[in-house]
Amino acid sequence: MSALKPWQWAALALGLCLALFLIYFHLQFFGDISFLGGILLIEIIIAALWNYKERFLLLLIVTFLWAGMNVPFQGAGTMGRWVVLGSGAAVGFIVWTKTPQNHFRTIHLLAFFCVCSAFVSATVSSFFQMAALKAASLLLLFLYCSSGARMAVLGREERFFNGVLLGAEVITFGTALCSFGLNSGLWGNPNSLGAAMSIGPFPILLWGWLTSEGTIRKTRRLVALLLCTYLVQMSMARAGMVAVILVTVVFCCCLHQYRLLIKVAGLVLALIAVGGMLAPDSLNQQLSDLKDAFLYKGHKEEGLLGSRLTPWETSINSIKEHPLFGTGYGTSPTGENPGLGPGKFSSSAEEEREHGSSYITIAEWVGVLGVVPFALLLGLTVSNVWKVCVWMRRTADPKHYSIPLAMVVLGGLIHAAFEDSLFAVGSYLSLWFWVVAFILADLVPETAASPVSSAASGFPRPLPAGFGAAVSNR
Repeated sequence: MSALKPWQWAALALGLCLALFLIYFHLQFFGDISFLGGILLIEIIIAALWNYKERFLLLLIVTFLWAGMNVPFQGAGTMGRWVVLGSGAAVGFIVWTKTPQNHFRTIHLLAFFCVCSAFVSATVSSFFQMAALKAASLLLLFLYCSSGARMAVLGREERFFNGVLLGAEVITFGTALCSFGLNSGLWGNPNSLGAAMSIGPFPILLWGWLTSEGTIRKTRRLVALLLCTYLVQMSMARAGMVAVILVTVVFCCCLHQYRLLIKVAGLVLALIAVGGMLAPDSLNQQLSDLKDAFLYKGHKEEGLLGSRLTPWETSINSIKEHPLFGTGYGTSPTGENPGLGPGKFSSSAEEEREHGSSYITIAEWVGVLGVVPFALLLGLTVSNVWKVCVWMRRTADPKHYSIPLAMVVLGGLIHAAFEDSLFAVGSYLSLWFWVVAFILADLVPETAASPVSSAASGFPRPLPAGFGAAVSNR
């Protein structure tokens, strides 16, 4: 590094003096914990931006988790997540557009139309300010997914998936430790626990366990996978349990892992049998509770899916009242104005009334006209999952990075049929789903060739260090 020129030293000294002057005459602010927290957040963001590709996605996920979990200083995470997301979206977009040979795809164009639709719905909303802020948050999310998230993966796939697998293990073991004594309400409520485990760690651990090399690593991931499955079952979250079951069936069938599927079913039956012999009364109660949670969700008198009928009917009636452009993105009229007080940048408008499905939710928010780009975006996402499943079916090869991404997206799409989180941008589930869905668009196999012809064309590459072979479609 060359020596600084005299004028540079002078500028540096002047800047240091100015900083000391400002600190001296504003010492009272350093007794304010909010002010100190803001400075700390800015320092963390700068440190993450300094090594954007490796650090920023982790910071973003941690911040959103912090805001959505029952942890100390949760309110700081609620506010800080938007600062982090905005910084990541702005820097990521600038860097991505300046990088040669990096381009945008159809999914990114559809995402732009979705943002436009969200802003149009905000103009006709009775809660314009809140709807506009929600639409702006969708813009930041899709902007980051289209640029910054891709930079975190493309070209460094092996390190990224190593980190994702490690993160899945840490979250699972940490959640299990908290659920068994330290903080049973870590995720807020059982539904959140089931959603977080079924869409987050489970698909990643399932793929990681199957492709692991080495007895210790494989055993550790198997233990984490079993713990994750148990946590989903313990939550009694119907959407989470359905997602886990269907993801497992699709994963095993597409890879021709029928024996594995039979072994899993046999293991479950064996555990049930052993539990029945040791404590028959307890088993009967557990099976009764599971049946009630899975089929009726506490609304047995209303029949199957009774817990969802009322929210669905209310949302459909709202769609009929606002058919074209909806009630405004992120807002659902309940007769009470959620308001937007000074310094308040989030609301529970989308949570004040349960919709029972993310697909009905988005239709209510943006109307039947505005929902078209969202439907196309979801359709393209389903198509990407389908391509990966076809490739898995033809090759029976689990060693490809698109597979865990496709399973996460599949689980998220299934879960969205019963819960409202898919388009709630402030949710960590929404962030995780769309980051994975946009990355999948770059890694999905573009060919459905046979294993022989794929190998001859160099696709896919051999598995490095026990992980999948990634092919970037840039």
